[in-house]
Amino acid sequence: MIEDLGDRWLIGLRGTPVLAVRRTEAALSVTFADEVVLTVAGPALLTEGPATAPGAAAVTGDGWGRLVGSTVLSAVAFKSGALRLVFSTGHHLNVRGAEPGTEASLQKPGVFCWSCRQGVSAMETLGAED
Repeated sequence: MIEDLGDRWLIGLRGTPVLAVRRTEAALSVTFADEVVLTVAGPALLTEGPATAPGAAAVTGDGWGRLVGSTVLSAVAFKSGALRLVFSTGHHLNVRGAEPGTEASLQKPGVFCWSCRQGVSAMETLGAED
């Protein structure tokens, strides 16, 4: 489920559906199938298309709800503290863990836990995939 590529971890969430999204100014919680949960305290950026693409539009307000029902195409956690998720809707979710006050975690109980605090990220594999 986790592939270590030196500077990043590929997280095997491809095809995993988004069940719920809760977004406030200060925090984000995304619940996926299979008990996978992403929590972010601090800024998170959701764009239609890659954040670096010309004309990429940031999603605000209720737009975060568009993720519900989508599936993960790609999940990459960088050892520098960043996290990028790409969804079947074309949305890209980016977390820059090095930003002051940002803490994030992505976990599947009993399988893996990625966490980032103050730009330091860690991946813990907890056991075999179900």
